[in-house]
Amino acid sequence: MATLLSRSNLNEQVYDTLRRRLLARDPGAGAKLSLHELASELGVSRSPVHHALTRLVSEGLLTVKARRGYYVTPVTHEALVEGYGVRVALELHAADVAIGSLDQGQIARFRRLCEATEAAISHEEWDATNAAFHEYQIDLAGNRLLSRFYRELSVNLMMQVIRGGRLEGSEYLVTEHRAIVDAFDAADPAAAHDAIRTHIETGKRIALEAIERAGGVL
Repeated sequence: MATLLSRSNLNEQVYDTLRRRLLARDPGAGAKLSLHELASELGVSRSPVHHALTRLVSEGLLTVKARRGYYVTPVTHEALVEGYGVRVALELHAADVAIGSLDQGQIARFRRLCEATEAAISHEEWDATNAAFHEYQIDLAGNRLLSRFYRELSVNLMMQVIRGGRLEGSEYLVTEHRAIVDAFDAADPAAAHDAIRTHIETGKRIALEAIERAGGVL
């Protein structure tokens, strides 16, 4: 059944619609997307669909192949390992730069963002609050280029695909968030490194186990 969109702010609406589908793996990994069919289904012109597909390629959810079209990017063991390797490098560097130079207002905001993830655990708001927490963690380094690179990391979206909205029994994630904030507050680089590595290793382990259960690709 066609999903017709209203005529206001079509670019964002089409992007949001397609992004939600891809995160839910509808269609699945490796599937080809047709610009023409999507435009017809959504009741819009090709322009907002092309705009959305281009954004989704930049985020890593889609892959474009010359003269062949757009394909759903598979989440694989190799992609996860590489993505988490980059993530840990960025987070450790940001911690080294930020720790010891933060004021109490910054620490207080960091702790509030941590508390927001606790309030959102097992709810649909988790992804947004979790992203806000970690993006601010990077922003504390005061490097706009670093912040942009971190936000563009496809591994963060891979985890949304893998979780599929399920967070039951994940309260330990908030405990790990608290450990990161406490280390920043104590201006303790060694403790921050330990907390960051522990948290990222937890995420990587969960992701790799999910990939294995799915047969090596999701």
